[in-house]
Amino acid sequence: MSLIETLQYDTIYHEHLRYYSLHSLQYLLNRHGLEVIHAKRIPTHGGSIRVYAARKGTHERRSSVDRILAEENAAGVNTERLANFKRQVVASKLNLQKLLSGIYERGGRVYGIGAPSRASTLINYVGLDDGIVSCVLEVKQSLKLGKYIPGTIIPVLEESRLFEDQPEYALLLSWHIADELMPKLTGKGFRGKYVVPLPVPRIVTADPKPTANGAA
Repeated sequence: MSLIETLQYDTIYHEHLRYYSLHSLQYLLNRHGLEVIHAKRIPTHGGSIRVYAARKGTHERRSSVDRILAEENAAGVNTERLANFKRQVVASKLNLQKLLSGIYERGGRVYGIGAPSRASTLINYVGLDDGIVSCVLEVKQSLKLGKYIPGTIIPVLEESRLFEDQPEYALLLSWHIADELMPKLTGKGFRGKYVVPLPVPRIVTADPKPTANGAA
């Protein structure tokens, strides 16, 4: 559900071989003498479902199962919603290209923030190179430093470059935690704006206040 709702095409890559709805998991488990007894949506990886299963008839089935199944049916995630998802992904790609093109034409610089695996999917699908995104920045301890984003020659550099060079824009490649990242980076001294690529590409000015959990 979350992958489709928030257009997370960037989480589709080689480590993630399958993407389950509760309907599909229920079908799989039933084939092997198991049944779903409880399920809940959790924020991990930008939104996931946690499913509890047991041998058939050994535990009471909670109402959460029927509720999430009904939500999936209402959203059409098992039918026409997938075709809509494809069209939305293409539109998102074109809109991000347009946004970054406008920044380039105005002479703005863009540094990427974070090099998770999902960043490779987004960068390669959208067709970004080192002429558009000068570099991607990682924390000091990262093993990715000194390397390149796969399929490109965009270098992965240490995060301090963001504060030393002060590019006009920071592209948040871990956009699913943008609300946590922006106040932290602004609090550390970044004075530029942020590009949040998904689900709708947009430019954001962060409020340099602590997040709800007290992180600065």
